[in-house]
Amino acid sequence: MNPPNAQPVADLSMAPLPTPQTLRRRQSIPIQLSRFAVFNARIMRMVLKGDH
Repeated sequence: MNPPNAQPVADLSMAPLPTPQTLRRRQSIPIQLSRFAVFNARIMRMVLKGDH
């Protein structure tokens, strides 16, 4: 329970908003699928490279 005069943990009121291009990239299914595939390939490379 927070006291009534508790300060916020972080003030995000001045944080920058994403540009329209950034929003399009985040919502693009082909871009997200390719990023997913690249990320999974990197993880698999680390797993296969590791000493077991």
